[in-house]
Amino acid sequence: MSFPEKIDAGTLAAFQKKVGSKLRVFCIEETQSTNSDAAKMLASGTPPHDFAICANSQTAGRGRIPGRRWESRAGNILLSLAFRPEKLSPEKLANFTLWLGVAVARMLKTNFGVPAQVKWPNDIFCRGKKMAGMLTEAHMTPERVLGIIFGIGLNVNLRENELPHELRNSTTSLSRELGGNALNVNAVCAELLLALETAYAEFLSGTHRKTLSEIWKEYDCLFGQRVIATFSNEKIRGIADGIDGQGRIKILLDNGTTHAFSAGDISLSARPPKEQKMLD
Repeated sequence: MSFPEKIDAGTLAAFQKKVGSKLRVFCIEETQSTNSDAAKMLASGTPPHDFAICANSQTAGRGRIPGRRWESRAGNILLSLAFRPEKLSPEKLANFTLWLGVAVARMLKTNFGVPAQVKWPNDIFCRGKKMAGMLTEAHMTPERVLGIIFGIGLNVNLRENELPHELRNSTTSLSRELGGNALNVNAVCAELLLALETAYAEFLSGTHRKTLSEIWKEYDCLFGQRVIATFSNEKIRGIADGIDGQGRIKILLDNGTTHAFSAGDISLSARPPKEQKMLD
């Protein structure tokens, strides 16, 4: 079957209509960062409603941690959704990325049959390899959130020979997990848009607060594994123990105490260290 190898505005719109996605999408060929583009449009007030930007190539995508970038080419999804919530206080944003991440993993599992999971706080993994990265940026006053940008880079048709050698054992794509055949990236993007639109509506309604902790157990790729957590240049070792009600990762230390963290970098620890460094 022949289909476009990259995102095409007309083809994407047709698939959006087919699946029920209603978000207006601005398709561009190349950009430095779809999140930056979305931020400029939010600031200008045009369009006045929620929207999304999708690019076929990105040269300077930002990661959650300064210095990390997400670069990609046609055949994958580079997408930023921009929302203008009418009434949302900043403290309610705590679980936003986690909830939308679960929606992405659930869509990939339900629609394509791949065992996708979320690696706290903002990556999508499949069979131990990274498939997608997410980044949420919010514009707010102390009283309310003025705008939210949710960016995601999802490897759809990424081939192994397109990756640097050092990333080939840690990175995967949807097509690789499904046997290597190319997928219609427009169809995948439409399904992704619908999943994120639905998750955002659930987030605004507050229904996610009752279900996130339970759903998270199914899609948490770190649960029960020994990890190394880096917080403010200090490394903490322990067992990942899910999340708390505020979306913070819980780490069970070897002394039996549990600590929850709202920010940091988590990596798997191959084996218990000889000396365990504990928090006071």
